[in-house]
Amino acid sequence: MSRLRRLGGALLLIGSAAAMMATAALAQGDDRIADIRSQREQLAREAAEVASQVDALIADDQALIAALEDLDGYIGLQQTRIGAAEAAIAASEAEASAARAEAEWLVDEIDSIRDRLRQRAIAAYVQPSADTFDQLASNTLNDGAVRMFLLDLAIGNELEIADELRTAEAQLEVVRRRAVSRAEEADRERQAQQQRLADYEDARLAAVELRAEIQSRIEEWEVVSAEIEQADKEMEQEIFRIEEEIRRAEEERRRQEEEARRAAIEAQRRAHEAANGPFQLVAWPADGEKTSGFGPRVHPIFGSVRQHNGIDIGGDTGDRVRAARSGEVILAGQRGGFGNTIVVYHGLGYSTLYAHLSRIDVSEGQEVASGDRIGAIGSTGWSTGPHLHFELRIDGRAVDPTPYLP
Repeated sequence: MSRLRRLGGALLLIGSAAAMMATAALAQGDDRIADIRSQREQLAREAAEVASQVDALIADDQALIAALEDLDGYIGLQQTRIGAAEAAIAASEAEASAARAEAEWLVDEIDSIRDRLRQRAIAAYVQPSADTFDQLASNTLNDGAVRMFLLDLAIGNELEIADELRTAEAQLEVVRRRAVSRAEEADRERQAQQQRLADYEDARLAAVELRAEIQSRIEEWEVVSAEIEQADKEMEQEIFRIEEEIRRAEEERRRQEEEARRAAIEAQRRAHEAANGPFQLVAWPADGEKTSGFGPRVHPIFGSVRQHNGIDIGGDTGDRVRAARSGEVILAGQRGGFGNTIVVYHGLGYSTLYAHLSRIDVSEGQEVASGDRIGAIGSTGWSTGPHLHFELRIDGRAVDPTPYLP
């Protein structure tokens, strides 16, 4: 199995291992979320290591491709050289052939010249012509210079033929040497050509092997790439499943903690009421009259029926707002549609809310006593006029405060 295939398998094993470790972690106690997060970090490290090895393999493939390109370039150069050498061999062989043909012609020409020379020698010396002999012996040509001229004329023809013979023989030698030289050049080029052809064949076979290796790697990488992609999808799905289990487990933990907290507060509340009587608000939060009660009503701004989670107390802007019972200010500031808002926590899950204030006179974390001034009536937020919106909440659930007011 190749390195790439092993890496693909490793990714699949990583995903399976992550699932098993996550399942085991979820089965543990309160530390299961931290354990799963630690396993996800380890999974990320494993994936990074695999990615670095894949990069190295890709670099190897690029080196193979570069080597193949070099081989292809060398093969192309050798093909050019081989073609040029074949042309040179053909030219040398053609010149050698032409020289041999010329040499054969010169041999025939030399034989012809020699034959003419023999005939002239016989005609001039062995059987001289009667006219020439008569002229040389004639009494009318008693001038010595004239007789010598005629004699030279008879002998000169043979000398010209002899010169022609020597010239033809010298030319024949030159042509023969040229034919031999061109033939030797063709033989040397042919021997060099054999080496070029051998080098070309070696390079061609090496290129074939490289192409086969590259194609094999491409096919192998396509398989492993699909495996990696599938493993990545499985890991992504597994991580999503783990995160969902973490989320559900966290929600369940919070729900149980909230139930336990509520149960504890309820138990404390019952114990407190058993010892001290039912919970009661000590002071009216403002001096005005109740203008709107608790429960469903037509909203004065939106015109639709909505739950009114408190009561409205009339008054003028700036009128005093009191703490209905001692406690700790846990909110003092802007609160959306409530406008300027104060929330006081009285313990045992009880809290009171004062909204639409024109002024806030306390700060968060401050302890207040029953009847202390904490703000002033106003019309901030979603309000149609100055009034105090007052709520009582038990464990965050709004209840009608009227029965609890003095």
